[in-house]
Amino acid sequence: MIRSMPQRLLPLSSICAAVVFIFLLCFSGCSRIPAHVGRSSEVIVVSTIIDTQLVQNHLQLYNFVPQKEKLFKFRYVQDSLINDYKNFHTMFLYGSLNNEFLKTLLREDAKTTTREDTFALFKLNNLWARGQLTIILVVADDAYLEQAFIKFKPLITSILEENYYQKIKDTYYTKNMSKRLKKVLKSYGISLDIDKKWMIDSTFKNEGFIYVHTHFPDRSIFYYKEPMHGTLTDSLVLNKRDELTYRYYNGDYILRDLTTVDPIEFKGLNGSRVKGVWQNDSLVAGGPFLSYFFIFKDTLYAIDGLLFNPGERKSDHFTALEVILNSFELAHEK
Repeated sequence: MIRSMPQRLLPLSSICAAVVFIFLLCFSGCSRIPAHVGRSSEVIVVSTIIDTQLVQNHLQLYNFVPQKEKLFKFRYVQDSLINDYKNFHTMFLYGSLNNEFLKTLLREDAKTTTREDTFALFKLNNLWARGQLTIILVVADDAYLEQAFIKFKPLITSILEENYYQKIKDTYYTKNMSKRLKKVLKSYGISLDIDKKWMIDSTFKNEGFIYVHTHFPDRSIFYYKEPMHGTLTDSLVLNKRDELTYRYYNGDYILRDLTTVDPIEFKGLNGSRVKGVWQNDSLVAGGPFLSYFFIFKDTLYAIDGLLFNPGERKSDHFTALEVILNSFELAHEK
């Protein structure tokens, strides 16, 4: 019988370090473990019996950019080959206590927890490599595997998505940030972490609108402000973005059916987050965008990033845009 127990996310202390090489490394100093490898979207899936549909159906996330695009690239590995892949930055191990590799890896108290609760989820950092995330989903018996995936799906996908974002962010900040652009943007009252490949266009600065852009692929970020009283509504932010992009981006508009508006707290300010798809009929172009709107001291502020990368993967570049937008600050309020 399955016992009804709360979700359990256990720390590193609950995981076995009994595998000899792990124990020796940690005993002599975990800083000696190698750096991780792999692309940001890669997740190494390890199990005794691989069920690709089980993993895809429950753990894959998608971006609509505007085509449906998989966020993660799962690479499936038999447990006997784990040593060939244990240095990748994201590892997902799953199976039951009947599987020898999990029985070897899990400490006795972790195995006891699994037997008592039927399902258990463990999250580790830096197990085999520096900067590595390892998630272990284990069940008391193979018959409970799908139920475990269903139970822990929200938590596992949330961990993987946050880890993916962090890998994109880490990669972005290895680039050379532009001190010149930082200084110019500060003169307009804002701060953004922009690398040296970006250019600024301040043609419409007297109208409260400036933007930075770069190519290969094409990306653009605009900043806008205007006096405004009252509160934000979904229709207000959608209409305002359409108004701005129609005027300054040669007729861009939002595809409402593929766009969502959510309330957020952004840098201590309450606002709206708009994520969706833009289109331009005259240019026969389109792609994903992300906007933040908020009102502060009777002023409406908007910061928006869009991507145009036809025929190529978009999620990595789009997430990097989000990283840049999340560096936004009002310079005079900093």
